[in-house]
Amino acid sequence: MSTSRHFDTICVIIVVLSLLLTVLFMNGGALGITVLANDEAADPFTDGDLNSAWSADSATRITLTGDGASIAGNGAYAVNGSVHIVYAGNYVITGELTDGSIVIDADGDDKIRLLFDNVTLNCSDSAALIVAQADKVFLTLAEGSVNTIAAGEAYSDDAVADGIDGAIYSRDDLTINGSGSLTVTAAYRHGIVANDDLVITGGTIEITAAEDGVHANDSFRFTAADLTIAAGDDGITVSNDDGSDQVYIESGSILITECYEGIEGTVVTVAGGEIEIHPSDDGINAESEIRVTGGSVRILNANGRDADGFDSNGDIIIDGGYVFISLTGSDGGNCALDYGSERGGACVINGGTVIACGGSSMIEEISEASAQASLLFFPASAAENETILTLTDSDGSILISEKIPYAFSAAVLSAPELTVGDSVTVTVGDTAEEVSLDAVNTSNRAISAGMMGGMGGGVGRSGAQNRQSETAAGSAAWDFAGGERPAPPDMEGFPSDGDMMGNADGESDAQAMRGMRGGINGKMPAPPDMEGFPSDGGMPENADGESDAQAMRGMRGGMGRMDGMQSSQTDSAETGTISKKGWVTLGVSAAALLIGIVVSMRFRREGE
Repeated sequence: MSTSRHFDTICVIIVVLSLLLTVLFMNGGALGITVLANDEAADPFTDGDLNSAWSADSATRITLTGDGASIAGNGAYAVNGSVHIVYAGNYVITGELTDGSIVIDADGDDKIRLLFDNVTLNCSDSAALIVAQADKVFLTLAEGSVNTIAAGEAYSDDAVADGIDGAIYSRDDLTINGSGSLTVTAAYRHGIVANDDLVITGGTIEITAAEDGVHANDSFRFTAADLTIAAGDDGITVSNDDGSDQVYIESGSILITECYEGIEGTVVTVAGGEIEIHPSDDGINAESEIRVTGGSVRILNANGRDADGFDSNGDIIIDGGYVFISLTGSDGGNCALDYGSERGGACVINGGTVIACGGSSMIEEISEASAQASLLFFPASAAENETILTLTDSDGSILISEKIPYAFSAAVLSAPELTVGDSVTVTVGDTAEEVSLDAVNTSNRAISAGMMGGMGGGVGRSGAQNRQSETAAGSAAWDFAGGERPAPPDMEGFPSDGDMMGNADGESDAQAMRGMRGGINGKMPAPPDMEGFPSDGGMPENADGESDAQAMRGMRGGMGRMDGMQSSQTDSAETGTISKKGWVTLGVSAAALLIGIVVSMRFRREGE
């Protein structure tokens, strides 16, 4: 009997430990414990991502012949002008399809490896390369090869119903590597779309797209490649329902010659590489964090209004590298470094060289927590285009000397050589001013409350998506969740619930409604009831059956992304919808509990 009681005690202890395990998983962030979302949080590139070596000995060979294909090997067939790949394996592809697609529709655990060796794909009414199902697809660009993918201006009803919205469209993970070239032309919507992860580790890639150049759900990870984008909307955008999306750039070069916003995601990390962005609005926009640890980032905006260089609803952290921002700053509310100060965010400079020039009306201070000194400098009069800006130390050594392309009225300057207690001289054109660095975040003029603005970080995604990130993404290794943005003041004629009407014509509102920025934070108030629109302020679907959640994300600025578009996501996050992390938590806890019961029962039987 005594032995049985001991076994009961053992069972209780194991059950308690299982419950504690559940608590740790579900509240790890609050307890200071980091729960990695996946192995890629620690290493963003797998061996398969980086390995573009190929042996074609056992591969299936597909030769495209205009309106069909000849196939030598297993796992693929041609029908109605398209090629279908249905089994795991290696496929070497060459030739041209005049109006068709390569469609991959394999088992969910199949890995597909494609070698493009001078491939031309044209499809007038759908994506030219479609990944309907696979575990992961690796697209290797053969050395010296020239490959082209183009899609038409209007997709078929079937393609639209299937949610296909890119010239390259993948429902699963997609990796592009190799050393050849790839040109993607998307006349309909996006260039490359990946509903999960998009990884690029090689090749020379050029994208021209009616909307986004790159559009991914979970992550965009980039290294050792050359990417050029001209986009009608965002250059690179990553967004998913739980706010765990991330952009990670390690090396290589990215040039975005034309876009509305350059790079957008919940967390954007630049660890290296050469990045240059020419936006009409924000250069880099993040919901939680922009972090630069190396490489070079240049953002040049000649005519944007209420545009930012870096725009984070949370933090901006610069640990190294070179940051150069030039926004026209003679008018408008352009701010070179805009962060979520009203949500507890900070702009921290710990290293690197920073030259961030723009307007002064919405300027924000650099955080006192910075490890490297910085100077917030206001010229005596607004600098003109092509003005030379020079920063020298007390010994006359030049720390910074750059021609600033566009007129500016404020500049953030930081370099590793700056030392608190030293004096520096800033020369703007022909005017020089000496400034004593009395603090880690010195300014040569008093910063008024009007300059501080209170809208830093308001540009970006909606309050709903921000709360979503705080609720569901706190465990992601690269996420920094912030506070909640205040609601806008009541406005006559607008419903108090803050919902936003949709666009009934089925077209993107991304450009049509972009001017609505400024002083409205968080939710955007809905318009008064209008004939043909839901009275509850919700959003009708587009004609293609998809929500306007992506099509209308251009309405950023002070209101950020609209709460109405994301309200259903927030509701599910706050009312008990179980995320992937939740299922893992429940599974681990249930397993531990079951093991505990089985072991205890076995010991009990042995004791009896």
